[in-house]
Amino acid sequence: MSQTVTGVQRYAREILNELDKILTADHDVILAVDRNAKNIPDYKNIEVKQIGRFCGNLWEQISLPFYAMKNNAFCLSLCNMAPILKPDGVVIHDVNYAVNKNFFSKKFSMWYRFVFFMCIKRIHKIITVSEFSKNEIKRYYGIDNEIYVISNGWQHFEKINYDENTLKKYDLEKGKFYFSMSSMAPNKNFKWIAKAAKNNPEMLFAVSGAINTKVFGDIFDFEVPDNLKFLGYVSDEEAKTLMRDCKAFLFPTFYEGFGIPPLEALSTGTKVVVSDASCMREIFENSVYYVDPYNSNIDLNKLLDAPVESCEKNLNKFSWEKSAEKLLDVLKG
Repeated sequence: MSQTVTGVQRYAREILNELDKILTADHDVILAVDRNAKNIPDYKNIEVKQIGRFCGNLWEQISLPFYAMKNNAFCLSLCNMAPILKPDGVVIHDVNYAVNKNFFSKKFSMWYRFVFFMCIKRIHKIITVSEFSKNEIKRYYGIDNEIYVISNGWQHFEKINYDENTLKKYDLEKGKFYFSMSSMAPNKNFKWIAKAAKNNPEMLFAVSGAINTKVFGDIFDFEVPDNLKFLGYVSDEEAKTLMRDCKAFLFPTFYEGFGIPPLEALSTGTKVVVSDASCMREIFENSVYYVDPYNSNIDLNKLLDAPVESCEKNLNKFSWEKSAEKLLDVLKG
C-alpha cells in the first residue's frame, strides 16, 4: 500500500478487494500498514490498522511480526518477502533474484537470499502464482513443503475506461504500430524490442515506461532505431487504449512468475506476442504468438499471419474472485 503498483502490488490489492467481499463475521482479518500507506480502499470486512514507527524493510521485519505475535495472529505477506521472526504465510511470486542474480544489485540479491535462507523452511503456507514458479521454488530452495498455486487475474482491467484521444496524443495510427510496456529491468528484455524494430523497419514500435534512452544505449551498447518511439509514462486509460489499437502487444521477457500485462492485452481483443520462456506457455497456452527471447531476427508480420486460438478459454482460467476464494480456503485449512 506504500509502493508503486506493479505486478506484485497489483496481486495484493486485487486479492484483498475480492477477499473483502467474501469474508463473513466469522473471519477476523486485519490489513496492517505502515505510515506511508496510501490509496487504501474502503473495505467493508477488512479492518485497516497503521502500526509501528518504521517503514519499508524495517517495518516488515520488526513492526509487523511483533504486532502479529502480540495479537496471536497468522501473518500473511502478499508481496514476496516474509518477516524472519514470524514467517507464517507468504506469496512468493517468483525466484528471479535467485535464478538471474546478474539482473539485480548484489545488495538486493544478498538480502533476499538471506531472508529466505533464514525462514523458508519455517513458512507454514507458501503460495505462488504458477506451476512454473512452484517448481522453481522447490528447485532453488530444496523443499518438499506443499506449495499452493493461486494465480493472478485480469478483471481489474474491466474497470479502466478507454481514452479515445490517446492515438492523437502520441501521433499513432490504429493498427500501424506494435506496443509494449517495459522498464530498465533486465528480465523485461528491452533490447529484443529495439532489435526487432530494426529488423521490421516498415512498422512503428511504441514503448511506454520510464525509459532513459541515454542510459539505455549506454547499458546495452546498441543503436536505437528511428522507428522505435518512446512514449514515457502513460496512464492506465492510455495503456488500455494502446493495447486495443496496436497491431500486436509485445512481451519478450526472459523470466516471469506469471505476467499480467499480456493477459490485460488479451482482454482488449488484441494480438499478443510473448517469449517462449519461463511460465508463458503454462499461462497463455495457444492464445498468443511465441518468439525466442534471444532471437529478434523475426518477421513479425509473417508471424501474425498464423492463426491462434480464441483468448476466451484462456481468460476464463484466471479470476481475482476465484483466487481470493482459494486463498481463504488455504488460510482456513
